[in-house]
Amino acid sequence: MGSASVQLLGDLMVDIVCEVGTLEALSHARGSDLPSRTTLSPGGSAANTATWLARSGNTVYLVGAVGNDPLGDFLVNSIGSSGVHMLVQRVPGELTGVCLILNERDGQRTMIPSAGANAAFVNSQPLDQLASPDITHLHVSAYMLFHEVSGISALNYMETARRVGATISLDPSSSALLSTNRTRLLAALALSDLLLANADEALEITRLLHVDGEACQDIDLELISSALNPSSPTVVVTDGAAPVRALGSSLHNFTIPVTKIDAIRSTTGAGDAFNAGYLNAWLEGGDIPASIAAGTILAARVLGEVGATTLTSDSVPQ
Repeated sequence: MGSASVQLLGDLMVDIVCEVGTLEALSHARGSDLPSRTTLSPGGSAANTATWLARSGNTVYLVGAVGNDPLGDFLVNSIGSSGVHMLVQRVPGELTGVCLILNERDGQRTMIPSAGANAAFVNSQPLDQLASPDITHLHVSAYMLFHEVSGISALNYMETARRVGATISLDPSSSALLSTNRTRLLAALALSDLLLANADEALEITRLLHVDGEACQDIDLELISSALNPSSPTVVVTDGAAPVRALGSSLHNFTIPVTKIDAIRSTTGAGDAFNAGYLNAWLEGGDIPASIAAGTILAARVLGEVGATTLTSDSVPQ
């Protein structure tokens, strides 16, 4: 069980998950009806990771924004019930973020997000107060960087965390949105000690870091590591059922097999769960292989359920 004091900065969303069989079935029903089993649950990358970290026994603070509406109340109450301390700004005139998730029979998901209040996050409290010295680590979801107002606020927040001595981890969040936010991404990388990315995100970051303009076909862990804070840079890259690759302090390479999955019900939230498992072990002093193992175990449990933080008896991290 964890015992760290952690802040998470990023997105809070209401997930509306529709099980559609296949996207082709949805296309065939265009203009008509496609009956679906639908669930509503708290979501958002940072919120999901915060929930799992709190369930592991850590002291967790979630920093972000919601609207001044019933959906905002739902998120604050639901996520807070898992033991997360909610340092959430209510944004007047903005709706709480919502993400429509189309979940296919094979577990693949397509997300249609509306950021809402997340994009309008500003530092409504003094930075030095929120990023206080008793916070040992800050984890950032890059979704916060993909908007002008919240992106500037997030970088200011990360700078303050470094100033008070906290370590920082970054989840790139979306390969499709990185290139259009290159400047803020590179600034965030330079402030981060640990990058937790999937293979698509890592490949896109490799492309963005290349200065010769060549099209990259392979992930370059060393190049990515060089873009991180030089104190102790670590890059961890997941790739579905393929082994996890990692590079620690530009010296130590690791390739770690992942936990076998009998049946995948949904991939939603698996990366967030991996991040929580990894961080929980790492903040307790675990080395890179042990932290990866903890991350893959928790991610495997999430892959077997619909819902990013669905809790059943065998889902609770030990």
